[in-house]
Amino acid sequence: MENNTNDLRAVSIFINAMSNHKLSKADILLFNYLMMKYAGFEQGKSFVINQSKIAEDFALKQPNVSRSLKKLVASGLLKSEGLNAFSIGMK
Repeated sequence: MENNTNDLRAVSIFINAMSNHKLSKADILLFNYLMMKYAGFEQGKSFVINQSKIAEDFALKQPNVSRSLKKLVASGLLKSEGLNAFSIGMK
């Protein structure tokens, strides 16, 4: 039962972040990509990214990736841990 409660809590945090911080579809897709590819769905796991590589993978411009990362950090879904270093922050 505890896993279900944690899952529902994570969904609630995500929905609140989406609405309170006006996350775009691109922001949400980037967050999902970071969770899967870099964090392996582990909260708190630190990872380093290359914004230019991510921009290329998503066919975006690097400043758009940077803007999305800033929005995700402001929303609390990501935690900044230094230059291009992040962790999933949904706790």
